[in-house]
Amino acid sequence: MNDADLSRQPTPGPDPEPPASEPPAAGDFPPPSAPADGSSYLWHPIEPPLIPVEVAPAPVPPPRLIPNLAHALVFFALLVPAFIGGWIVTFAVLRLVLHTVPTQAIILRVGHEVRYAITAQAIAYGIEWALAALVFSLWWGRSLARGVHWNTAAAGRWFLRLALLGVATGLVITLTGNFLPMPKAPPILKDLTNSTVGAWMLMAFGITLAPLTEELAFRGFLLPSLVNGFRWFERRGAMSETTVRAVGIPVAIVLTSIPFAMVHAEQVSGSWGPLLLIGMVSVVLCIIRLITDSVACSFVVHACYNLTLFAGLLVQTDGFRHLDKLKG
Repeated sequence: MNDADLSRQPTPGPDPEPPASEPPAAGDFPPPSAPADGSSYLWHPIEPPLIPVEVAPAPVPPPRLIPNLAHALVFFALLVPAFIGGWIVTFAVLRLVLHTVPTQAIILRVGHEVRYAITAQAIAYGIEWALAALVFSLWWGRSLARGVHWNTAAAGRWFLRLALLGVATGLVITLTGNFLPMPKAPPILKDLTNSTVGAWMLMAFGITLAPLTEELAFRGFLLPSLVNGFRWFERRGAMSETTVRAVGIPVAIVLTSIPFAMVHAEQVSGSWGPLLLIGMVSVVLCIIRLITDSVACSFVVHACYNLTLFAGLLVQTDGFRHLDKLKG
């Protein structure tokens, strides 16, 4: 390149200024709202970001007290139609089977023969269970088993210990009975001596349906309804938690055990000795129910307790073959 070519090159000048930035298009941002005071958008103050305010959660209402005393009263009231239905069904079946027997004789059989009396009572208990399941599932919005805390899982987990406790309770009660005044010939033994078939039926009933329904009535409804009565006072500040545990629960156990013993009064001729023992058994069953939170657990103890008593009778009568031994 020569000097002439260099002279024709443009003289470098100052750096050009960068082009002014173009304002954003209208669609890039949502148009700001006009300031209420009429000032320019450029000078409108920027509002601080919103800080989330923690809202206290709504108070959770305490769980419903189920069952309560009203529920217990309804359950026991349902026994009336249940027993009427059990008697009617038993009578109707016997009327068909024993069509040559006079009606008066059938009525006497249902009332006095253990085979027919147990049948009528078993049917009544079945009706009671059906009515209770229907009424309380609608009333509570949950199943009967869940409402009374049947809790089969707990009974399965502790079955062996519960069974041993029932057997031990039966042995202790039997030994204690030797030191208390006992009736010579209680009606329950008279029922056993009527017939071998009746004795086996009474035993089967005594270790299944009888403890099952009694536990539902006394440990499923009455006991927790009494405890929940004290809980009701606690929620209203009229009673402390300590008072409920130290006073309310023991009182509920006693108030459950008294009617439980009286239900069996006719079977033992109303003698105070066996009634006291039955009340002691009820105390054990109530404690098991409260500790395990399971009616199924108290049922296992109750059934094994009854089984222990019947096992003693089985040994005494050579398998119910010599029922006359119970008369002496």
